[in-house]
Amino acid sequence: MGRIRLVVLSFIFSCLLLGICQDAAAQSPRVMVTPSPDSSAPGSSASLHIWPPQPKLRGPEIFFCETPETTCRTTQDVFSLAELRDLYVFVAWPGVAGQHVQTVEFRLPDGSLYSSKKTQFIIGGVMAFSAVAPAVQNQVAPVPPARHLMADANKIHAEGIPSLLMKTRGDSAILTVLPVGGTYITQRNLGGTWHVRVFLDDRLALESEFTLAPLPAPAKAQEEAGSGR
Repeated sequence: MGRIRLVVLSFIFSCLLLGICQDAAAQSPRVMVTPSPDSSAPGSSASLHIWPPQPKLRGPEIFFCETPETTCRTTQDVFSLAELRDLYVFVAWPGVAGQHVQTVEFRLPDGSLYSSKKTQFIIGGVMAFSAVAPAVQNQVAPVPPARHLMADANKIHAEGIPSLLMKTRGDSAILTVLPVGGTYITQRNLGGTWHVRVFLDDRLALESEFTLAPLPAPAKAQEEAGSGR
């Protein structure tokens, strides 16, 4: 009889313990764990693709020289009217290829337009403008207006300038010449800060400035001014 009572008590205790465990499991939050994919499996998307940083595109650059060689490239932007014969203006075009027209506007210190110079050029191993038939030119780009007023950078030029299309620090550059000595600039002593605007295919690409130090006043005029004549 005692053994039967012991068995019954053991059974009741087991049932109570089982019920407590089930309640605790029901009250605990369920967290679903997603197995991580095997990165070694073919076609797995778990691997990360790290792309190297892309280099920033450089814009056009302008520099001014007293000689027609790109080796003169500096940050100089002040010149003396008494010593300057011609101002050589270089515009470097990083990453530019194909057929284009460059326009350089020279504006006086008061902002009015002094001159506008257009230069047509081809970069990329294409034949020179003068050697390409009009039909082929029209396939590359429309023929710009007033071509007879434009300099051709791909032609051979005189006065020690073999070509208006040059290289500077690995970039293509177009040379524009502004005559100074013996021109209206020196005749009128047009010193001061000049403004330059550069267009590529009629779109403004950059703006810059250079300064022409004015000519000294003639000694005779100074003497007359000092004597009060």
